[in-house]
This record gives sequence, structure tokens and C-alpha cells, in this order.
Amino acid sequence: MVRREAAKKALFVNRARKPTFRLCLLLTVLLPFIAFGQTEAVPGDNETTTDAFTYGSKGLQYSSVDGNNLLWFGVRLQARYSSSQIFVDELPGRIPEERSTFAINRGRFKLGGHLFDPAFEIYSEYDVVDSRLLDLRATYKFADWLSLRVGQWKAEFNRERIDSSGAQQFVERSVVTPWFTIDRQRGVMASGRISAGRRYDSSYWVGYLSGAGRGGDVTDADGLWLGRFQWNFTGRVLPFSQSDISRRKPAGSVAVALVSGRSAYTGFSSAGGGQLPGFADGGADRYRIEQLLVETAYQSGGFSWQQELHWKTVKDTGAATTRRLLGGYAQAGYFLHERWASMPQPLELALRYARVDPDRSVPDSLEREWTMAANWFFKGHRNKLTADLSSVRRVFAPETDKQTRFRMQWDVSF
Repeated sequence: MVRREAAKKALFVNRARKPTFRLCLLLTVLLPFIAFGQTEAVPGDNETTTDAFTYGSKGLQYSSVDGNNLLWFGVRLQARYSSSQIFVDELPGRIPEERSTFAINRGRFKLGGHLFDPAFEIYSEYDVVDSRLLDLRATYKFADWLSLRVGQWKAEFNRERIDSSGAQQFVERSVVTPWFTIDRQRGVMASGRISAGRRYDSSYWVGYLSGAGRGGDVTDADGLWLGRFQWNFTGRVLPFSQSDISRRKPAGSVAVALVSGRSAYTGFSSAGGGQLPGFADGGADRYRIEQLLVETAYQSGGFSWQQELHWKTVKDTGAATTRRLLGGYAQAGYFLHERWASMPQPLELALRYARVDPDRSVPDSLEREWTMAANWFFKGHRNKLTADLSSVRRVFAPETDKQTRFRMQWDVSF
């Protein structure tokens, strides 16, 4: 009982946010305004061309005849079976139940497109399972080398977190994610691509984030500065998506990213700002956070690779202590059909290793993961079946345990 109570205190503490109806409001305001009754006569043509509703690659789609307005609406569902109770962004301190579980793990409504000008893009995403507004952002592209984004979205810090949960090789992200992700934040970000197609082809992101997490109160943080520089060494930009489904020509990147600032929180997740195990709830700006990331990624001919190495320092100004964390993962996947024609073309196998040292001042503290996965792609990432088998070992107060976990997941978008 003592161990269970101690474990409960070590949980990642997320502050609940009230459900929001901004997505519904956005739909209510925008669709009647631009989606109905627009008609334009084409010079020299006796027929009238009208705006159209179609079903596109991302879902139900509306486009205006002049091309200046395009809206699409999509739904994504994720059904998962797990040999132990399902947890997203799992951290030490949770006490898993020894029973299998089947549930709708994610259910997302998405609305995106561009308004008035193809350069002005909008996007929103709402999770109906947890009643959370995840994304609400607007981006204006001035040129290839400069775009400006405002709103709430997943900060462009590390590839594994930027990759959509619907575009992964494994059922869930690695054990590294909850310790180091910056996750969704409100903020403003400038980004662009320079020297496109040349030897020094690069992408960059520079911005200021609230530091309060998804839906957070900005008074809880002084804010976080983020910078990411990515060298596209093949002269092609590798999308933030796992698995080389398209068997692309070689595309890869080497990236370095930095985060610095003050916040009431030491960790972030889709639920918002919270505390990593071992940290107490604090007042605004109690924690000084410094993070460094080195990342590589590559895809070609059915083979995919990505890797991250993280350093994180958290200074507790209230307790006058400093804690340093280190973690990273590496994963690779391959469509065996590219080597052996007798293998099924939709089948991909993948392997991942991840390790976290949650407190470098504590000897032998660690969280380690080995995961093997198999994917069957019916229609790319829009309709796929994934199964993975993981071995996770944790040596971190108040628990020491080792788990073997099997999961299977169907992810479908329409």
C-alpha cells in the first residue's frame, strides 16, 4: 500500500482543461460564409462553373472555382488492443493492471485547408475521446524561405513527436517522448527552407511558445524559446512521417534543436502541462528548462531510419536544485518485398531501442525499451494494421519492474 501511494504521487500530473467548442464555432462561422451559393461565369463559356464538394485524399473537400478557398474535413479512429491497460505518454509511477484491454484510443475530427489565398493555411484538430481541442493554427507563407504561424500546435522540436500518431511505425511512441517532448503549445513560429535542392539545402524553425502546454494559462509560464535547424543533406525534404511507404528516392536530414525558458511545468503531453516524476507542483516560472536535441532521419527504397538524442536540465528555483536527464532512441523499418519479391508488398517490419536516464545524479536509474513491430498497409497510413511486442524495464523510485507487452492497433482515416 505504501508503494502504491508513493507511486501515485509520482504520476505525471496534468491539469484538466475545460472542454472547448472552438472547433464547432470555426465550422459554423466559416462554412456558411464561403461554402454555399458561390457561382462564377467563365468568359467565353455558355455554362456556369460552380464551387464543388468532393471526396479528396484527406476527406470531404470543398473547393471554390477560383482556387482561393479550399476546406477539407476528415475523421481518424484508432482502435487498440493491449495485453496490459492502455496508457498514452506512460511514465514511471503508473501501476499497470494485469489485464488485456480493448478501446478506441484516439478519435479525431480534423479541419484544414486554405482561405482567400493558397498561401493562407488553417488547421484544427479535436479529440472527441478526451474532449480536447488539440490544434488551432493559421500559417501564412510569404515565400519558400519564410512562413509565419500562430495558434496552438505541436512545436517543431523533435521528429518523433511531430510525426502524427497516425503516421507511426509502432503502436505508440517510445518511452523517450514523455520525458523530453515540448508537445502542443500556444505561440508564434517563423520557418522556411533555404538553398533548396543544393548542397546546403536546409530548413529552420524559430519561435516563442507559451510554456504552459496545450490549452494552458499563459500566466503559468514566462515562455519557451525554440530553435531548430535541419540540414536536408540529400537536397530533398523528408516529411514528418514514418515508414517509407512510397519507396522514395533517398531523403534524409540531420537536425539540431534547442529549447530554453521558464515554466510552472517540467513536462508536457496532449493533456497539457504537468510534472515529471520527482517534481512538485510549483508556481509560475518555478522551473528553468534547457533542452538540446540531435536528430537524424533517412528514407529510401522501402527502408526508413530515425534517431534522437536528448539532453535536458531542469532547475528548480524554489528548492534550489538542478536535475539533468539524458535519453534517446533509434528505430529502423523495412519493406521486405523490396529485397525478396515473394514477401507481401504491404508488409513492413521495424525495430526500436530507447533508453532514458531520468536523473543522472542517481546511479543505475533508467527506463529502457525494446520493441518489434509489423505493419500491414491497406491504404498507406490512412488504413493500416500494426502489431508490436515490447520489453520495458524501469529502475526508478518508487518502482523497479520489467514488463513484456503485446499490442495490436487498427488506424483508419476517412
